[in-house]
Amino acid sequence: MSAEAQAYRFSDAQRPGLLLGLSARQAIPVIGGILMFALVLQTPAPPLLGVLGPLVGTTVAFGKWQGAALSETLVPATRLWLLRRIGRHRWLRPPLLGDNSGQALPRQLRGLELLDGAGGSGMAVVRDRRAGTMTGVLRVRGHGFPLASHREQDAMLAGWSAALSPFARERSPVSAVAWQEWAHPIGTDEHRSFLTDVGVDERSGEPATADYLALVDQQAPTTVAHDTLVSVTVEQRRVRVRRSTGSRFAAAFDALDDEIRLFKSRLDAAGLTVDGPLSPVELSTAIRVRSDPSRSRQVNSLARSLAAAARRGALEWGPMLVETERTQVLVDGTFHRSLRIASWPQLPVAADWMNDLLTNTPAVRTVTVVMEPVPIGRAARAADREVMALETDADMKTQKGFRVNARERKRLADVEARERELSEGHAEFHFTGIVDVTAVNLDELDDGCADVERAAAQSLLDLRPLDARHDQGWVASLPLGRSLARSLA
Repeated sequence: MSAEAQAYRFSDAQRPGLLLGLSARQAIPVIGGILMFALVLQTPAPPLLGVLGPLVGTTVAFGKWQGAALSETLVPATRLWLLRRIGRHRWLRPPLLGDNSGQALPRQLRGLELLDGAGGSGMAVVRDRRAGTMTGVLRVRGHGFPLASHREQDAMLAGWSAALSPFARERSPVSAVAWQEWAHPIGTDEHRSFLTDVGVDERSGEPATADYLALVDQQAPTTVAHDTLVSVTVEQRRVRVRRSTGSRFAAAFDALDDEIRLFKSRLDAAGLTVDGPLSPVELSTAIRVRSDPSRSRQVNSLARSLAAAARRGALEWGPMLVETERTQVLVDGTFHRSLRIASWPQLPVAADWMNDLLTNTPAVRTVTVVMEPVPIGRAARAADREVMALETDADMKTQKGFRVNARERKRLADVEARERELSEGHAEFHFTGIVDVTAVNLDELDDGCADVERAAAQSLLDLRPLDARHDQGWVASLPLGRSLARSLA
């Protein structure tokens, strides 16, 4: 890292535990086991039966199965096992259905609707009836970030930060902003066609031409295209309803339209190229292609057809087949495996710290980062409480003769720095990251996941598979406004 590079820090992702440093998923089984033991002692039942309570509780809290913590996978794995027992782990689209009714979508997508924007704007809006949210999507492109100097990269990140900061204001209707970067190989067919049109193939006998064509063929497997979508999600309960209309639904439409329009102007000011907001046809195409990249040519040709342009009938944006397994999910003809970002870099990093993950993996994958804005007042109060709790724990340990270890001192320093930055007016966001890897068969899926995990390690990221929840990871990697932020907290 050169002297001109600015260092970016991530705080310790580990949150204070519910009991003796244990998370809620660990503390609840332990407490339940102790209560069962106490209850058995009050009955004529053999005491040995009560010992099973703490034994099972500690096993669930601290045990692992196939490398995954039982406290995280027990509930979803049990649910998946029950679905398999009743034959509901595999969903097939009912025939002769031409609408987007609930039965035309798998259970993972139930409650979602793809609607036209208000006021004839042509903006696609994803309505989530279960969560009470509405989502709009923009397509965003940057220019020259990997080749820019450290100072220029810092300036670009400052522009992105300035575009996001207004979402963290008090009484903001925006509950989440997510960027999803989809990378997929495109080959060199179009370039070869261009070379044929200009007559290069006719000179293939020349040494220079032959070397160039050989280079094109050599680079074909690693020629990758990147497509980045940014979605903005508004919660209906946060929207102020106008007395003239009295409709919270209409008010949420208007609020989303305003937030998307203002966000687009801020991104333009940051030097980014923004297309959108996406229309229903464009958004449905993105959903279907990212769900099953093997059908990209077919889906793109349908999107350009006259029937799609005329918008006759409802859009078919859902899959035809979803089959959930513990280690992957099959969507139409493509396997998906999702990995969550369990920890962010603990060392200071430069602006291009995610370069290896974003550009050095040949696998077809989607990197999703969900950013939940925290109002400045609430963030300041939370930081103040955390500082007080950590200082109290440190004082108590010192008084009792215990040592405050280096990690606890670092956590206190991080929280104090966070409190100082909040007092200076910086906005705070909660981050959740997921990487969804896709392939047409399981061998390619295993190889792709291995490549992604190695690249993530180069970016100082720790990835963990979402065992028994890969179907939820697939949905979270689509521009639909649904995320796993709460379930992964």
